[in-house]
Amino acid sequence: MPERTLKTLFLLILVAVVALSCSQSGKTSADRVARGDEAPTFILPTLDGKEEVVAAKVIHNAHATVLIFWSMACPSCTEALVTCQQVYEEYADQGTAFFGINFDIENTQGVRAFLKGENITIPHLWDRGQRTTKAYKTLDYTFSYFVIDRQGIIVDVQYDHPPNLAEELSKTIEKTLPRGGNK
Repeated sequence: MPERTLKTLFLLILVAVVALSCSQSGKTSADRVARGDEAPTFILPTLDGKEEVVAAKVIHNAHATVLIFWSMACPSCTEALVTCQQVYEEYADQGTAFFGINFDIENTQGVRAFLKGENITIPHLWDRGQRTTKAYKTLDYTFSYFVIDRQGIIVDVQYDHPPNLAEELSKTIEKTLPRGGNK
């Protein structure tokens, strides 16, 4: 086969793999964590390894805790993370904790460079053994978020992201704030 044909074939396969990995169609509702479930707990180091985050402490001290699972291999995931950053900037000083968990566990330098380049300041955790990822039943290389209330109950979960991500996430956070919000 000519080299150009091989390159074209390789690119088509790569596009297909990324498209499939960004899809949640193979996951049934029985395979997922749902609203009303108790949130799985975890202890994870920050991406820079300077401290550990104990989920139980964070959850019980915040009005809401938002966990964002994402991958750099999924273009819609990175776009969604930028949207989550905007929501983070609006609510971080209102008693809401945010944490990102990236699937690219073998590329922490690349993840740090991406976060810095996109001005993403959401604290990120390192789930090297992917125990937390498995506990939340997320799929590798897809976007998911979970909003957990102060009692440790999941009040919103999105496997994949809605087109109105900022609006949906903000609406859920508002419900966890005292007296319906601080806006």
